[in-house]
Amino acid sequence: MNGMDEGMRKEPGGAEKATYEIARRWVLSGHKVHWICGGFSRGRKVENIDGITVTRVGGKYSVYGLLPLYYLAKLRRSSDVVIDEINTVPFFSVLFAKEPKVALIHQLAADVLFEELPWIQAKFWSLMEPRVLSLYKGLPIISSESTKDDLARIGLPRSNIHTINYGVDKLLYKPGEKSPTPLVIYLGRVRRFKGVHYLIRAMRRIVQDVPGTKASIVGKGEPTYELELRQLVVGLKLTKDVGFHEFGFRDSSMQKIKLLQKAWVLVFPSIREGFGLTVVEANACGTPAVVTNVPGLRSTVKNNETGLLVPPRDVDALAEAVIMLLKDETLRARLSTSALQWSRNFDWDRTADQTLSILRSAIDSQGSRQVS
Repeated sequence: MNGMDEGMRKEPGGAEKATYEIARRWVLSGHKVHWICGGFSRGRKVENIDGITVTRVGGKYSVYGLLPLYYLAKLRRSSDVVIDEINTVPFFSVLFAKEPKVALIHQLAADVLFEELPWIQAKFWSLMEPRVLSLYKGLPIISSESTKDDLARIGLPRSNIHTINYGVDKLLYKPGEKSPTPLVIYLGRVRRFKGVHYLIRAMRRIVQDVPGTKASIVGKGEPTYELELRQLVVGLKLTKDVGFHEFGFRDSSMQKIKLLQKAWVLVFPSIREGFGLTVVEANACGTPAVVTNVPGLRSTVKNNETGLLVPPRDVDALAEAVIMLLKDETLRARLSTSALQWSRNFDWDRTADQTLSILRSAIDSQGSRQVS
């Protein structure tokens, strides 16, 4: 199986972690997995990660242009199935790959790019995205439930879209000792569309209403945005209240888990998500979440049962929800118990089996239609 993905690089997020968790289970069940992705400084060109062959072609952006050439030179007709993993930008494998193909679409890009790019560029892609993704309408598509709704809205047939959940490693993510004082945590990539600046602005009111509250921003991201966040903390006089922890994908995992266990509440104020893996990991630690009511996150939080949904970009609503959870011990305990029970619905083994079944069906249905 060939997977084409921009991840497995220096700043991976939930999509890349999900791909890794699924792929390594395929390897354990006897399959060969070749993951093609963009490279980064000091990253090896070819590497074996838990049985997965990882090949890095080009860089963060050039991989999209170089990968088709690499495929034609090295990979053509070498696999049973090709997975085109679309995490905002596709690889257009439908135009050049001859093997059976499946599209793995984590999320639509338009809302994200309005946060990350100049308006004119974001507007251009918002108009182009439906046209580009229409190229994949004849392929099996794997997505989350809320992304399925988005894809159907832009014209992709629902009958082709198969939904999966991400999973959680219950041996690692489990309840632990809570912080004796209120602790709020954000864990994920530090990018503008993740909305971390809304949490920092909300903290100004939170610490006034619940003195002694601390916030931990956990993750790596875009350096310019990280600097902006640190300057915002200084400007709002929150240097004693907000801390930063820069943990990577494969390092310090136990430290991240301990922070999720200690936290009273996870805050995830993103503009859009493919799924929201961090939310269910926090839930498995008995930590409820306050998240924005957007695609991806509304699928992982049952409002007023496992956490609270708030409108996106609304600092006041975010602050009010967090304050309510921090002050109301009964509410927090109820949500914590329900969140832990909810997390048991998410299992990586089941997800790996589901996706493998979709791939087998694609091979059976497309194999006879390949051009020789």
